[in-house]
Amino acid sequence: MGHKVRIGALAFCAIGLVTVGAHAQYVYTRGPNHVNMSGTRCRAGSISQQDKLTHSVQRTSVRWDVPGTVFVVCPITRRATAYYGDSISSSTATEVTATGLKAEVKDFNSGESVRCTPFAQSIGGSIVWGTSRYACSTAGGCTSTPAGSYTTLTGEFDTLSWSNPFTSQTSVQWGLSCTMPGSSSIGSYEATVSSN
Repeated sequence: MGHKVRIGALAFCAIGLVTVGAHAQYVYTRGPNHVNMSGTRCRAGSISQQDKLTHSVQRTSVRWDVPGTVFVVCPITRRATAYYGDSISSSTATEVTATGLKAEVKDFNSGESVRCTPFAQSIGGSIVWGTSRYACSTAGGCTSTPAGSYTTLTGEFDTLSWSNPFTSQTSVQWGLSCTMPGSSSIGSYEATVSSN
């Protein structure tokens, strides 16, 4: 009897997956969705810089012995932003709007500052940049470089946040680009996504 129930449940799941896969476009009508990403998804902007980073326990860090800064890109997975909705044929149905972004960062370098800038790419390929935020003692981050001696308190993260980072730009992919000095880290980062 137990085997029949398991087989029936597997068949139901398989049929459900085939049905979902049959619809190519959706109108996203549920939400907002909160898409939380691990900082371990972040990568150096160039392959030659990747060895300056370490990835561990929900974060990406720049090694302490790295001089200057490393350009780091933190993507937000498109699949994670999907809403459930009704099937339609419009190509704009796959685009949704990021209504908020935030990132948890640590800046233990008194000579340089952590700076992050959100970006969005449309189906047509154009890229829109949001405003940069710096790690500092102000909630949400600073819009200009803080005093050079600023460092994150031990055991804590600074939260950088953006409300409507791209005005009304709909997009198929987003992310953060960060300039990070030695001894800095990015932990989790999150997009709040609204329906179209």
